[in-house]
Amino acid sequence: MNRRAKLQLRLQETVEGLSVVAITYYGSQLVQYLAKGLQKSFVASLSPEIAAAVSIPVIAGIVALGIRRMRKVLAAEEGAGH
Repeated sequence: MNRRAKLQLRLQETVEGLSVVAITYYGSQLVQYLAKGLQKSFVASLSPEIAAAVSIPVIAGIVALGIRRMRKVLAAEEGAGH
């Protein structure tokens, strides 16, 4: 059973990592679309590609911190429940 739990944990961590990548990708694309709209409307010097590139580490960090916080909350609830 211990081996099965370890494998399940590794799979969960892999899925979480892939989720960070996917959310970061889609978030950066949203930033790029927003920057394109702002470029045409307000800020002509704003490069949508640069805005998207700058947003990638910010989004990835926020998502990773969110997952970490969620893990801590779930671990605390699990510890309190036993």
